[in-house]
Amino acid sequence: MRSHFGGFTLLELLVVITIIGVLIGGAVLTLGLIGRDAGVASELQRLQRHLLFARDRAEIEQRPYGVLIEPEGYRFLVFDSRILQWQQADDDALAPHAWPADLTVELDVDGRRIVITPRNGESAPQIGVDASGEFTAFELRLARAGITGVAWLRPDTDGALRSGTTP
Repeated sequence: MRSHFGGFTLLELLVVITIIGVLIGGAVLTLGLIGRDAGVASELQRLQRHLLFARDRAEIEQRPYGVLIEPEGYRFLVFDSRILQWQQADDDALAPHAWPADLTVELDVDGRRIVITPRNGESAPQIGVDASGEFTAFELRLARAGITGVAWLRPDTDGALRSGTTP
């Protein structure tokens, strides 16, 4: 007479453990608990979209646009040739945007580090978008304290905006 034990085989247990491991790994990557910081990447992508929109507007309107980077955020400016001054862009799509509180911002323009300080009254942009659609040579870097990796955004020689992350 054969006795039958109720239970699982070793193979069944290994399959279940593997499936659970894959699900947990996918959840961790989706939530951004390891790897790059999704918040920094989304901020950079938002700025990239707005810069491309400003470039399109500059080409259509045949007037320069610019971005004023400040410690607390950024805002888009447009050059008014009648009064020869930079003015706040009046388009809702180019409204001022605040950085998240724990974000560190660094900017190089034409190979030189720019000190980002509050601009009280002064509104000349650090990053320019010419009426021809060309960007000022810049590199913007965003990082968050406690997270490894720095996200960057810069124009390439073809006029496209490139972004990436360095460890």
